[in-house]
Amino acid sequence: ILQSGATILNTAGGESIQVPKTTSHSTAALTAEAAALTASDPAFSQAALGAYKYGHLIQVSRELLDDTGVDLEGYLAMQSGRALGNALGADLITGNGSSKPTGILNNTTLGVTGPTGVSGGLGATSASANQGADLLFDLFYSVIAPYRASGAAAWIVRDSTMAVVRKIKDTTGQYIFQPSMIAGTPDTLVGKPIYTDPFIPAIATGAKSIIFGDISQYFVRLAGGVRFERSDEYAFNTDLVTFRALLRGDGILVDQTGAVKHFIGATT
Repeated sequence: ILQSGATILNTAGGESIQVPKTTSHSTAALTAEAAALTASDPAFSQAALGAYKYGHLIQVSRELLDDTGVDLEGYLAMQSGRALGNALGADLITGNGSSKPTGILNNTTLGVTGPTGVSGGLGATSASANQGADLLFDLFYSVIAPYRASGAAAWIVRDSTMAVVRKIKDTTGQYIFQPSMIAGTPDTLVGKPIYTDPFIPAIATGAKSIIFGDISQYFVRLAGGVRFERSDEYAFNTDLVTFRALLRGDGILVDQTGAVKHFIGATT
């Protein structure tokens, strides 16, 4: 989710911060000359972004650290950062908000329900049947225009779902997935970037396997950055060198009026 356009708030400390959460927007009405205007306030509530801690220890022998011919400490730092990112990333997608972040899937709204009898999938993906393409277009247009037109509007799926999407053709036999021709830029689907995330559920009955919308409305708070620290004393009696990696963060979808919607597989 961090690479898919989420809004990232970096703070030095981990104190709780309040962010406004929108649950409905104002509406305007035709008003006669000199008539009183009708009040219509957007509905706000507050969401607290905390700093849940993720971390782990690594212990290696002094001999291995001193005698190796490669930058072992650099390698450990790299794979520790990956482990921390995976742990936080899983909760930013599926977390239930109970002593952990509220993942984006717990705040998206329903855009499209898949057909029955296809194990939660998109149905036929060939140009002649076109069912899969139709469902993706339905999901695209289930998000209202301001969010759909946003520069942060994007699709997020997992790798196995991406493989399915890449095979879908329109009625002319053309693939609706458009691979990027420029290094560093994402592939697109219906003109919007499509990203993969390993923590989005796979296609299955009752699974939210595709999301689309304005991903910038999902706020990720990172407190203090990644810490990778070394202690030569922690395991002094065994002559082990100990490294610890720590990361604190939280996340929530701040606009819950339909900024991000999901495709869910039918339950049968």
